[in-house]
Amino acid sequence: LGQLLFICSISPPQYHYISLQMNYSQAQTYCRDMYTDLATIYNSGDLDRLVQLVPNGTASVWIGLEFGDEFEWHWSLPDQRNIEFFNWRAAEPKGDQNCTSVILNDNKWNVQWCNISWGFVCHGNLILIHENMTWNEALSYCREHHVDLVSITTELLQYWVTERAANATSSHVWVGLRFTCSFHFWFWIRSDAGCYQNWAPGHGSDSQQDCGIAGAVETTGRQQWVSLEENQRLNFICYKCSGDSGEGLIHP
Repeated sequence: LGQLLFICSISPPQYHYISLQMNYSQAQTYCRDMYTDLATIYNSGDLDRLVQLVPNGTASVWIGLEFGDEFEWHWSLPDQRNIEFFNWRAAEPKGDQNCTSVILNDNKWNVQWCNISWGFVCHGNLILIHENMTWNEALSYCREHHVDLVSITTELLQYWVTERAANATSSHVWVGLRFTCSFHFWFWIRSDAGCYQNWAPGHGSDSQQDCGIAGAVETTGRQQWVSLEENQRLNFICYKCSGDSGEGLIHP
């Protein structure tokens, strides 16, 4: 395989402005289906990048900050409970409104009734493709429509991939992991491979390998990596990076 060179950072967050008018719950569902979740904002730099995506004249957009069942403000994104950065308007948050938007004339955060319809901002640069394809077909699809099949090089990326894989319609999802018969080792199709591994027992470098196999992630159970014949047809996960679609783009 020839190498495809690209720049795609998974940090800072990659944001996607969606102009569709939806209430908070609908926007959250859309983001979780198409990306990762409603936007999480970790610092002022993230806020600046998010605001730059939104067209002039837009009054407000939903972000993923909510007052949930635990009676505290937290991000919609799972496991993001420790909030170190806030940018509330004066006297906010107040009342019994439980959802948050960014007011674009001053970039401050404002609590809103959750049933109001606004545009919104998602984040995430991984997308699950629900079509069943062979590994090579999936690779071609990702490179034509997005950037590449995902390479899982860290534990954090493994977490994001398993979050997406859980919504698949196949038992496994293809990722950018390939076995070379010529040199008898596994490699990621991206060059920044790293040392992270999460093979299921009986799979990977310690097992006997055949030609024509590629790596996939289980969609249930422990969601570890397995080796499968590359002509099997599975869902797959692509990278989405800046400039690869008509939407505004800036973690999975």
